[in-house]
Amino acid sequence: MSPTPRALLAPALTLALTAGAAPAAEPPPPGERYTKNVAIVLYDGVEVLDFAGPAEVFAAAAGYGARAQEPAFDVYTVGRTRAPLVSQGFLDIVPDYSIEDSPRPDIVVLPGGGADRVRRDPVWMRWIEEVGRDADQILTVCTGAFIAGQAGFLEGTEATTWYGAIARLTREFPETVVHTGRRFVDNGKVVTTAGVSAGIDGSLHLVARLLGRYVADRTAEYMEYKWSPESYQSSRYTQLNPRLDARGRALQQGSIAAHEGDLAAATAIFRSLAEADAGDAEAWLQLGRTLHAQRRHAEAIPAYLEAAKAEPQRGDALFSLACAYALAGQRSEALAAAELAVAAGFRARYFWENDEDLAAIRDDPRFQALVAAL
Repeated sequence: MSPTPRALLAPALTLALTAGAAPAAEPPPPGERYTKNVAIVLYDGVEVLDFAGPAEVFAAAAGYGARAQEPAFDVYTVGRTRAPLVSQGFLDIVPDYSIEDSPRPDIVVLPGGGADRVRRDPVWMRWIEEVGRDADQILTVCTGAFIAGQAGFLEGTEATTWYGAIARLTREFPETVVHTGRRFVDNGKVVTTAGVSAGIDGSLHLVARLLGRYVADRTAEYMEYKWSPESYQSSRYTQLNPRLDARGRALQQGSIAAHEGDLAAATAIFRSLAEADAGDAEAWLQLGRTLHAQRRHAEAIPAYLEAAKAEPQRGDALFSLACAYALAGQRSEALAAAELAVAAGFRARYFWENDEDLAAIRDDPRFQALVAAL
């Protein structure tokens, strides 16, 4: 059983703290969409790491901060059109959307580089003003701050930018207090960051605000990024995800215990949730994973069977079930579960070919045919 899909699909395990005067995230009202749209603005000359750093953070945090199987973020790129563009003079990119057909973003990321190309285009700027006004957050990286400033989002605020553009930002936007030597500055809705790699810090900060410190830490761990928030900031982040209800926070606490190696505590939490609601498929799935990690396969199998009764985690539960059956020496059951998992949508060929838990059935012609058809 590979830990990777479980880590990325596991429920969020955190509580987010606000930074500075920024308000804490609130649990979404019943029925409100949990997933936030993150639009990464792209244009000719955009700096690679300016957009790729935040994209990596939000894409990884989407899984670590998920509620059940709902990702925390849907990350996509937006260009002036869908025509290919060139980043930093060498990287060809095709945006996912144009400003004509882009979904409405909850978070807008404005990277730097050739930001003046955007500022000189009135159509581009009109779109940024409109979506920025309705968005929950705006994150700028490097000279992306100039785009936000021209759109009116920096007036009366504090901000920062790439060190080589501090004087220019100060000169162009006298109503903005511009800071030097800061990785990022948080005004609540607008978070501006310094140059290039600082966009990663600002993005992790925003993740911690929205989803809690634990999700941000797991994201940084996955990226192998040395994230060291200032003490005055880290003390204000919540640990658990504030967008979750009591059940969601209990699931998160169980996942935290499992990540820390306290599998007995994690098992107790997940078992308690499953016993309280026999239809709680996510609790059954996490219970199965925790028992699986303890090599208690005979107990993990019925937990996975319960989890597989419900969507959307059916495919993942059946993949785990196939792993558990294979480790328990039940080859025919493992093969049947594998076929059901693929039919349910678990088609990530890498895990079928490389998960060590499936070693006992990998030489079976049925399994080989299954993988070959992916």
